[in-house]
Amino acid sequence: MIETSKKIISSLLLSFRWYYRDLLDYSGSRDVKNYSHTSKIIRRFKDGDLERIFELHDICFGNKKYDQIIKYSRLFRNIFYVLEVNGKIVAIMGFYVHKKFDGLRRVQKATAFSLCIDPSMRGKGTVLTIINESLKELKNNNVKVVSGCIDAHNKQSLVVHQKFGFKIVEKNPRTCGPETYKIELHL
Repeated sequence: MIETSKKIISSLLLSFRWYYRDLLDYSGSRDVKNYSHTSKIIRRFKDGDLERIFELHDICFGNKKYDQIIKYSRLFRNIFYVLEVNGKIVAIMGFYVHKKFDGLRRVQKATAFSLCIDPSMRGKGTVLTIINESLKELKNNNVKVVSGCIDAHNKQSLVVHQKFGFKIVEKNPRTCGPETYKIELHL
């Protein structure tokens, strides 16, 4: 009887977490719809980009889990950035925004959920370009904090993010998973 009660409570808590997450996503997406875009180097996501984005995602991450990309490309299309060279997508960087409290102030906090560079463009400054332009766009739209997760074994990515001022705030957080760092930048 006690085990059944625990399972029911656990199931209810999990359902509440998903419902709460959906509320945060919806609230954040309402603000993002009004974001401006000034960059001449990167552009916003378009529906026709999905096939190439899936292809890049497979190359970068080796999996076919597209749920997050599909969900956030729809809700947060104004901050899902694409870099093209000669008409071909060579880099993507996607974010979602939630409102969080910073002391007594409520601020917009962006979380990077995907950064992927075409292997043919690595070592050419592509990652620096898309991160720099994305951060400018977020700052221009009053985002105060940017965070993300990095594989602890990906030292190159960590160094690149640290060049922009990102700091490690936590190791192996529940939100990122094992052998990861949570990084954060105050704009």
